[in-house]
Amino acid sequence: MGAVEHLKTLCCLGLKPESAMIAVAPLLHEIIPLGWSRMGFFESDATCTSSYAENREMALYRERFWELLNDPSNIIGSLYRPLFETIGIGWSLHRQGRGWLESDWYQEIEAPLDSCWCLEAMIGDGGRTIATAHLTRPRIARPFAVEDVQRLDRLRPWLAHAFRRSNSHNGRQGDETPISTAGAPVQSDQLILTADAKLVFQTPGLERRLRTLLGEPVVYKRYVPVSDNLPAPVLKLIRQITGAANGTSNTPPRMRISTAYGVLTLEAKWLVPTGTLPPDAAKDPKSCLVL
Repeated sequence: MGAVEHLKTLCCLGLKPESAMIAVAPLLHEIIPLGWSRMGFFESDATCTSSYAENREMALYRERFWELLNDPSNIIGSLYRPLFETIGIGWSLHRQGRGWLESDWYQEIEAPLDSCWCLEAMIGDGGRTIATAHLTRPRIARPFAVEDVQRLDRLRPWLAHAFRRSNSHNGRQGDETPISTAGAPVQSDQLILTADAKLVFQTPGLERRLRTLLGEPVVYKRYVPVSDNLPAPVLKLIRQITGAANGTSNTPPRMRISTAYGVLTLEAKWLVPTGTLPPDAAKDPKSCLVL
């Protein structure tokens, strides 16, 4: 009961929805035994605008996660849209029996992350789904049962209060800087682009992870080529470093952005081919790649 009351209090503190999502995650462990959780925010058309997963490796599978979730022929996809529309809970429990361990959903998404058993709940506000909470357990644990569904169901009104954006003190105002969370581990990713911002290489899952961190909408229901749709801060950084090569910019190609998930540092530099002398590279820097 102590953890439940703690969660209720936290949900009433007026935190920004992204911060509240991170804050409630450890409390859910105390209320409902689980391995790790994943949560996300939705627009009215079921597009996920941002998400958070306790298991950071989820970022490597996020794109395939949404491909399967939006495929009606999939063991999960056949249930997703109706439960989104009805703000359902526990909607895949009846499928986690015979055939579950052989399904492409389990083999491609859950098994690599050791999250065999799942309990999902849509979080509603004003008669529509605004968020979702997925609780998972490893294969060696017992599957979720009715009592787990009941515990999570009793928390949904409080989570809805914490996650709704209609509260003026919850919503982000103008250019207000999001609160960053301390203690998060450092993660390094890379993008390699041409001088005209064409993508050559990126760390798997980076483009969508960047959009989540920056609070930009992520369209999961259709494929968007990453090379045609880089996040705005990355494009700005490319313009800075190429502008410096033309002598039109004095801004260093580096920026720090405070987000609801921590501090994001973006840096850019020219990649000079091995054996090339600096004076030669400086004559035509745009022939080099940008890291």
